Amino acid sequence: MDHLLSLSQAARLVGIKRRQMQQYIQKGIVHAFEGAIRMSELQKVFPDAGQDHGGMIEKVRAIQDSALYKHQRGDAVPDAEHLMHEIHLLKLKLGDAEAKIDDYRTLLSETQTQMLELQEQCDRKQAMLLGNLIGWFMHQCKIRQ
Repeated sequence: MDHLLSLSQAARLVGIKRRQMQQYIQKGIVHAFEGAIRMSELQKVFPDAGQDHGGMIEKVRAIQDSALYKHQRGDAVPDAEHLMHEIHLLKLKLGDAEAKIDDYRTLLSETQTQMLELQEQCDRKQAMLLGNLIGWFMHQCKIRQ
């Protein structure tokens, strides 16, 4: 189902600041309609948008709800051991995410190299068409850095 998201919701869903989402809209990278963004439009630019990787959205919401409830009740701060365990888990997840990012950067670089090599083997008309694709590809990589 294709539902509408506010700018803030869309930005949170893909893990960027609201201001950055506004910049994407102004640049025409993301299309909005009357201040709202369709989920399908968001997924064109951010393919993973809306996918819950391992129930992370629910986990974050549960942690937030628990913290709010404890704050409202005046409960004590969680013990240091629990916090250290949570930090350790987050470090592991961050390491995995960084490794994936490095893999994708390598893939982008290899793709660019392959396209440039292919362009050298093409006739003039094909090389021009492939040049347009390469230019678009490099521009897309640059705006996503």
